[in-house]
Amino acid sequence: MIAGRAIRWPGLITVWHRDPSGYDSTTCKTYPGRLWRFHVHHWRVQVHPLQQWRRRLLTRCTWCGGRSVKGDWVNVSHSWDGPRARWWQGEKGLFHHDCSSVDRAHSTCVCESPVLDGRSYGRCAVCDRFRPFGVTEANLARARELQQIPQGGRSISSEEVSDA
Repeated sequence: MIAGRAIRWPGLITVWHRDPSGYDSTTCKTYPGRLWRFHVHHWRVQVHPLQQWRRRLLTRCTWCGGRSVKGDWVNVSHSWDGPRARWWQGEKGLFHHDCSSVDRAHSTCVCESPVLDGRSYGRCAVCDRFRPFGVTEANLARARELQQIPQGGRSISSEEVSDA
């Protein structure tokens, strides 16, 4: 509190324990209970300003190849455990928000009559793409629209709109 006002600073560093087995800290055999805090060799440290700097300079969008800029960050991932990069390399498997949507649309089955092995979701035998669970006609229409964007593109050009 300064002069009666609450001043909040963004987190600069995040520290967590990474168990060698890949599970939560309860499986770590060296120190039972809550003593994993003293397991310095299992700590993972995330320094947020350095992460932002690295993403801005080195990381490129997997879909369009564009840089991470203020207001258009490359920070959307499609998996929990993406490939790990060294600190001097850009992170792999990250997208701009809109590029992530286009990439997902390109991998979605939009067949009129999908062959899904008797279910309403799964891998389509016709197009070999995935049909999500609970997809609606509105979702399919949006996916079809986004599939009109060419590979690596972020929007439909005006020429393609006039041709359609």
